Formats: sequence, C-alpha cells, structure tokens
Amino acid sequence: MSSSRTAPTATKKPRRLMIVLAVLGLLVVMGIALAVYAYTQLSSARDDIDVATTSASELQTALESGDQPAAQTSLEELQRSIGDADSTLSGAIFSVAAKLPVAGKNVKAARTVTSSLSTVADDGLPPLVQIADQFNGKTFNPAGGKIDVAAIAAIGPNVTTSARVIEAASVDVDAIDASSLNSSLQGPVEDVQSKLAHAATVAQRATTASTIVPQMLTGKHRYLLLFQNNAEIRATGGLPGAYAVLDVNDGKISLGEQGSGASMGDLPYEATPISQEETDLFDTKLVSDFRDINFTPDFPRAAEIGTAILAREKNTDVDGVLSVDPVTLSYVLDGIGPITLDDGSTLTSSNAVDVLLNGVYVNYPEPDAQDAFFASATQKIFDKVLAGQGDPTALLKALTKATDERRVQVWTKDSAITDALGDSAVAGKLPTGTAADSSIGIYLNDATGAKMQYYLDYDISAEATRCTESGTQSFETTTTLTSSAPADSAQLPESIRGPGFGAEPGSMLLNYYVYAPDGGKVTALTIDGEDAAYPLTQDGRGVDLTTVQLDPGQTVTVKATISGSDGQRSATRLLATPSIKPGSESSVIRSAC
Repeated sequence: MSSSRTAPTATKKPRRLMIVLAVLGLLVVMGIALAVYAYTQLSSARDDIDVATTSASELQTALESGDQPAAQTSLEELQRSIGDADSTLSGAIFSVAAKLPVAGKNVKAARTVTSSLSTVADDGLPPLVQIADQFNGKTFNPAGGKIDVAAIAAIGPNVTTSARVIEAASVDVDAIDASSLNSSLQGPVEDVQSKLAHAATVAQRATTASTIVPQMLTGKHRYLLLFQNNAEIRATGGLPGAYAVLDVNDGKISLGEQGSGASMGDLPYEATPISQEETDLFDTKLVSDFRDINFTPDFPRAAEIGTAILAREKNTDVDGVLSVDPVTLSYVLDGIGPITLDDGSTLTSSNAVDVLLNGVYVNYPEPDAQDAFFASATQKIFDKVLAGQGDPTALLKALTKATDERRVQVWTKDSAITDALGDSAVAGKLPTGTAADSSIGIYLNDATGAKMQYYLDYDISAEATRCTESGTQSFETTTTLTSSAPADSAQLPESIRGPGFGAEPGSMLLNYYVYAPDGGKVTALTIDGEDAAYPLTQDGRGVDLTTVQLDPGQTVTVKATISGSDGQRSATRLLATPSIKPGSESSVIRSAC
C-alpha cells in the first residue's frame, strides 16, 4: 500500500517543478524584454534631452542677440524635444517603475526633471521669446547719455511671468535628493538643478531690474556713486576711496561732483547713532569717517551713514547709493573696450585692477595726483558707457557677473525700491532674523590704513559636518590667507605700505569676522591652531572677531566651528567679502541633514 501511494507524489513533483521553472523562465524573459524596452525608451528620452540642450543653447544666443525669428525656431525645437522626452517618461512602464522600492526614486526624479523642463519650455520661455527683440543688452544700453526708461518698463510683465514659471520649476527640481540617486543619474540631475537655479536667479534679477530701473530713472534724482578700493579691504569690498554724484533727469544721466573719501575722514562727530554692538564690532569710526562706513557688512547701513556724512560735509543730498569696485570696472572695459587716460596710458580689462589698485599709487605718490587720476578715469569710463559704445550684450553680462560676485550694490531711500531689491545680492543686506537662519558670513577689514590687500590672496572652504535629530547643523570653515607682498614691502610708497600703526609697514593686519546663523554661535575659532576667539553679537547672530597679521610671503589659516539654527535642515549660504581676484568667495554649503 505504501508504495502505491508514493508513486503519484513522485510524479507530481517534477511536473510542479517544471511549471515553476517555466513560469520563472517566462518572468525572466518578460523582465529582459521590459528592461530592453525601458532601456530603448530611456535612450530615446536621453537623445531628446540632448537635442533640447542644443536648442536651449541656441535659444539663449538668439535671446542675447535680439533675434526673434531665431529665438522662435529654437523654442519650438526645444518644446518638441522636451515634450517627447516627457511623453516617453510618462508612459505606462515608467508609471509602474516609479512605484518600485529601489528604482522608483530614480524614475520619479527623471520624470520630475522632464516635466519641470517641459513646463519651462511651454509656459516660461514663450513670454521671453515674444520680446526677444527687446530682452537683451540693447534695451538697457544708453544712447546719447540717456536710457530708454519706457522700453525697460515695457518688458516687465513678460519677464515677471517667465520668472514665476522658472522659479516654480526650480523649486520642484531642487526638492530631488540627487545624492540618493543612481550614480548615472545623479550628475545630470544636479546639473539641471544648478542650471534651473541659475536661470531662476537671472529671471528674478531681470524682473527686479525692469521694476526698479524705471523707478530710479524716472523724474529727477541724485545718487551717490561709490568706488570701493579692494586694496584696502572692507567688509563689503573695499575702502570708499573715491565718489561721484550722478544726476538723473527722466533717464538722462550726467556726472556731477567728484571727490575722495579722505576729504570726509576723521570727523569730529558721529553722523548717525551707533549701537553698542556696532561699536564693539567696528569702533565708532563706522559713523565718523567716510572711509570706514563699510566696516559693517550690511551695505544698506553703510549707505545710510555715507549719505548722512555727504549731506553734512558737502551739503549734498542724494536719493540713494550705487557702489562698484575696480574688478567691476575691468569687466565693464571688457564690454566697452579700452580707454586712453590723460597721462597717455591705456586702461584695459586686463590691466584695470593692477593700475587702479596699485599702479596709481606707485606712479603718483601724492594724494592730489591720485585723486586727479581717479577722477579722469571715472569720467572717461562714464562718458564711454553713456555714449552707448561697445557691445551692449557684453556690457550687460559684465554687470551681471559683477553682481553675482556681490561687487555691485544698490540702496535707495525709496522703500518700494528697497522692498523690490529684497535679499538679492545687489541689495547687499546683512541677513538677520529668519533670513539669517541659513546664512554664514566671513568678512574682512583692513586695520592698518594701508593698500596692502592688493597682495592678499584668500580662499574660503566650508562644509556642514553634522545634523542633530532636531535639525541643528554644525559647520566648519577654513580660510587660508596668503601675502604675496615682496620681501622689501616696507620700501613701498607710504600710500601702499601704510603709516605703520598696528603692524610694521608692509605687513597686513586684518580684522576677521565670522557670523553664525541667526540664533547660532561660533563655538571655536583658531589661527594656525591657536585659540583666537573673541565672541560678540549682532542682531541675534553670534559673531567671532579676531585679528590676523600677515607678513610678506606668509600664509595663515583661520578655522571656525559654527553651530547653526534649530530646525534649519536646508543648504546654507556662505557670504564673504569680495577680493581683487575675479570670482566669488561666496558659495552654498550642502546640508548635512
């Protein structure tokens, strides 16, 4: 009996096994087929995106040149390519794949990218193409000393519409955690995130410009133009060594009174009230010496003090302040071409920084001769810009680049304009309150009265090292400062080497400030490994101040450990003083959360 019962079971097992194997085989074949299909679809989407990349580049060129027909053609190609890629990734197979536990996040990321780019192509770019013949440097370029205010105002609505779409798309794409994606997808997604963020910034800047420029140029106004000298470094860039007054009359601009910052130095009074925090951080010179008004990294505060001093010392009232530095002028010269100065020399984009920050002090030791040189250079650059000479697109790019590097700053007494500028780079605000939750600052001030920062080279690196369960991040910053000054710097002209207070002539003495996020603090500060912390505060932010001496040829490393705000899990901005080097020390610190 037992043998007759076991025989059927032995027969069924091989059959069941064969059925299972057959099913598995079918699943494998289906899986391979689906994988091949998915791969071909992904390849197709990738090819479409490659075509779209080319079209986007061509569209940018067409917009910059004001070629509306070419812009329309490129836009249509871009829409078609991005649309095809979005359609491919919206198919049924990818809808299923998006729900898988591992591959799902990669598919979702790819779909978010193509969907966002499709929205930009369909809704964000057409308003710009509609005004392609106006949305370029020519619109902002002066002609005969006058800027067409109406033309700038006319592009405002289209630019605003475009900016909103691009900003929304950037937010969606930025929400993707690229670090968690497949390695082959991580780079492309981060690239799109970066480019969309940049496009959103540019679009928002264009919106702001089309709003505030007409307001600033309509009617009669007077503005103070500051030239910050990076060779004597200040928190916002450099010493306000020279100034000029700009008179505006319905878009027509003329250059008025010019002078030196030294003519309003060492005042026997305080131009505005000063807080105890400001006194502790910057000394009362902040409000009693025009050359020191930007000891503070807050440009609006510096501008407020500067206008108060100008009104009292020169009997000149202004509606606002604009500030640039010699690096900005070098960029401008790249757009308008060289200029010939009164002494027969030529100022170019390649030599402007050297000439304006060092050469003038070597060739003209007397302050009056230096002032005359700066006045002449200012007048000639100003005249050439207002005449509309050079390449308007290159000029607009130059100013955009300088703005990105926080070298161009604007402040006015008009609250509507101030509100429109917001927390943009051109506003130059020191972030406070919630705006400072995700902000770290590193700023420098010369402490010797010298022009030795022409020889200063510094690099700043920063990283978020830790994130607590409550979302409090810890940061570490490293600033490497090097003096490239010659060994015999003490023999340089006094206007360069300085009067010798605080440090030997030819050596640098720098006040170094580290600002923690709002509610945070600097927990450690060292110079070459030695403790150098001196804790202070400003507007709710922990600040550490130390003094760094740099002898010729010396390198010094300053490190800081910083505790951030509670619950601030996002990326953090690092804002820093611009140097004489092209480029920016400001950056974004990736979150550790």
